Amino acid sequence: MATSVLSSVSEMLFLWEPQPRKRWRDSGIRTLVQTALFLLISLSTGVSLFGLSALLLPGNFESHLELVKSLSLGPVLIHSAKFALAFPLTYHTWNGVRHLMWDLGKGLKIPQLTQSGVAVLVLSVLSSLGLAAM
Repeated sequence: MATSVLSSVSEMLFLWEPQPRKRWRDSGIRTLVQTALFLLISLSTGVSLFGLSALLLPGNFESHLELVKSLSLGPVLIHSAKFALAFPLTYHTWNGVRHLMWDLGKGLKIPQLTQSGVAVLVLSVLSSLGLAAM
């Protein structure tokens, strides 16, 4: 009992010690890039939710499809819109698989976290491209 109390106190004291300051080059540009990446992912989620809100619009699918066809949009714009709708869904699906692996206790070291994050982004882009090509 006494050893557990002492270890708890020593852990608490360690956590309250001042952390070493980061150098400017370690914290500056990396933080900006990560923030921009998360902002883009967050915005794409909003685009996806906007697209899914079409399910609540009155009318049926055929009337909405005829409306899109009457706009005479090019295939590049249509495939870009399909990609924008598919990416947040595939990103959250692959990231859910990543979280399930974490629940199993796998991939919790920093290099593995970075690799799994890159893998999630690559798989999300590839699967979104595949869905947009349908």
